[in-house]
Amino acid sequence: MNTALYSQLDELIAWRFHVKQKTLHSHQKLLASSQGDQHAVRKGRGMTFSEVRQYQAGDDIRHIDWRVTARTQKTHTKLFIEEHERPTMFVLEQSPALFFGSQVRLKTAQALNLAAILGWISLQQQEKVGGICFNGQQQLWFAPQKSQNNLLHFLQESIALQQQLQQPGTAQPQAWLAAIQRLQKNVKPGSRIFLIGDLLSFEAPLFAALKPLLSHTEILAIHLFDSLEKHLPELGWLSLEGQQGQTLRLDSFRRQTREHYQHHYQQRWEQLQHNFYQLRIPVIEIANHEAPVQALAHAHWIH
Repeated sequence: MNTALYSQLDELIAWRFHVKQKTLHSHQKLLASSQGDQHAVRKGRGMTFSEVRQYQAGDDIRHIDWRVTARTQKTHTKLFIEEHERPTMFVLEQSPALFFGSQVRLKTAQALNLAAILGWISLQQQEKVGGICFNGQQQLWFAPQKSQNNLLHFLQESIALQQQLQQPGTAQPQAWLAAIQRLQKNVKPGSRIFLIGDLLSFEAPLFAALKPLLSHTEILAIHLFDSLEKHLPELGWLSLEGQQGQTLRLDSFRRQTREHYQHHYQQRWEQLQHNFYQLRIPVIEIANHEAPVQALAHAHWIH
């Protein structure tokens, strides 16, 4: 096994010391920055929205949700939880679709870097951390805990799934769907969920699976890419493997070919953004060669 291809636990632990002064921006602030001003569902300092349920005796009438009440003709109220009780959850891809990288590191390694960074920051904010990691063959679930050991176990087992990969492969939307369906059964109201992986394969069934989670969780998405997927270098005839496993032959010396290639990626990325923003889910793209802390800060996800 070529260990240089795979993540190392000590490197993921080291991110903890690079983010000691970092905090996560709120979901509502990220939405406002990407989609224009949005109404923030907040209740004072240190509290975050959890869910809406039917009014019960003793509930604070100041938190009645009049919009839901009018629609259902039954009184509903908003519930809030202490922010330090909010779980941070990851749906982390370590599939063959990420086992590729033309610069610095593979996309699988960058995905784990981002999960480690966001996990350490969440623990610093006194939040529980857990989630799902999958590689297309296997899926592992970690219940959220306010524990460094739990995060380390998540990272260690994610590396084990990564080490099962031997060569690049095509996108696996069914593996994503299975992970999200499992999350639906286990996630607690008020959770923050990070989707990390190659998200260009997301289609209607995946977005439909996310919708039930939106009423009681915050979802954020990070799409990982390699520069070769965005820009075709001038290297003559190239053989590329398509999404469905087919082989594509391209003459990269032709300017029209390079422009079409770049336009195709941009179209898919813009469509992905549109689909996520329709659900009010912030989404960013990060390259595998970027410094991960700086990339998250540049996107205003951490500060």
